[in-house]
Amino acid sequence: MQSDHFDISRCIGALSLRFSSRLGAGASQEYLQRFQIGVVEWRILCHLAIEPWSNVIAMANSIGLDKSSVSRSLSLMTERGLVTMRNGERRRREAQLTAAGLALHREVLPIARAREDALLAGFDTAETEQLLSYFHRLIANLSKVEEDAQRRSGQDA
Repeated sequence: MQSDHFDISRCIGALSLRFSSRLGAGASQEYLQRFQIGVVEWRILCHLAIEPWSNVIAMANSIGLDKSSVSRSLSLMTERGLVTMRNGERRRREAQLTAAGLALHREVLPIARAREDALLAGFDTAETEQLLSYFHRLIANLSKVEEDAQRRSGQDA
């Protein structure tokens, strides 16, 4: 028997938003105070450390943000000398970390790792791998959620 109420304490979307918001806000606060960057800039640093000369679309998809947020952060990072930009394929702008950007990435990395270690306190290696697997599966299922919404949208017409 299904209840007439929606239990938000068991809602994956609500829980993931609560988790992400708190984690991101705490990271932004610490990174702003210590390094004068926000969590968006940190994610861009991480992405570009692995994939230099990435375009805005690739970065937005990788870090889960909209293109305008990534573009704004890249502009600020360019002004600070953390990234350099060039024209890429199909007139898309591409970014790469400068020496200063790489140095900042190396400086923030131990703090980011410490934050993650604290977050995963009490999880053993197998549990951490399982958790990562669940997150990747949930992300992969997002297209199914969108397809389902499209199907419902067509039924409402």
